[in-house]
Amino acid sequence: MRLIGIDLAASPASTGVVVIERATRGWVARAVDDEADDDLLVSLAVDADAIGVDAPLGWPDAFVEAVAAHHRGGRWTGTTDRRPLTHRLTDLVTREIVGRYPLSVSADLLGVVAMRAALLQQRWADEVWAGEPAARDGSGVVSETYPAAAFAAWTIACRGYKARNRPEEARAVRDSIVRELARSTTSWLDSTAIADAAVASDHVLDAWVCALIALAVRAGATAGPDPAQVDVARREGWIHVPTSPLDALRPPGRTR
Repeated sequence: MRLIGIDLAASPASTGVVVIERATRGWVARAVDDEADDDLLVSLAVDADAIGVDAPLGWPDAFVEAVAAHHRGGRWTGTTDRRPLTHRLTDLVTREIVGRYPLSVSADLLGVVAMRAALLQQRWADEVWAGEPAARDGSGVVSETYPAAAFAAWTIACRGYKARNRPEEARAVRDSIVRELARSTTSWLDSTAIADAAVASDHVLDAWVCALIALAVRAGATAGPDPAQVDVARREGWIHVPTSPLDALRPPGRTR
């Protein structure tokens, strides 16, 4: 099994990528040092068994419908309550689980990342999966992730780990997170090659968490959509929040 974690940003320079794969003596995690342009992300998907992407895979149904109607000169279908336009079903469910909303894909700068994710999904479909796009609900190779929600689910303190105006404090928080990730996965994962990079960069750290969430999705250890939510999730995307402790997570097969 080969797991890919992607902390997707609008630009390749700010995109973090981590690979977790089986090596001679067990499982290893490594950061991809090459600039993470779309060509690289497409090439990595070729041999991937699971890909976790920190980016929205779709937009709210109500937002899409309202914008399409407005574009055609029809009636704006939104109301003064903008929440159906700004948050997807999965955003509401994620808030119920971890107590916080993800950023809005339609009303925040996150929308630019979603545009890149949409193009990437198309390229994966065309160039890797013979024209068949991966399901946005996480039932295929690709899963939508949200590291902050995973930290909350795993009870890992992360407040301030991305604070750009307090770099030393942020680095100290990342160091604490990295040590906890390493401790919780030490029975099967060699993370020595990635630890320093994850402390130095929140993009690498988030990508590492995305790869771990991708494994949790494969193991059935995340909160997926229920049958009544699947149709919406396949259009809007679905954030997979872990449902079991990190130290209970294991890849299939033998561990080192």
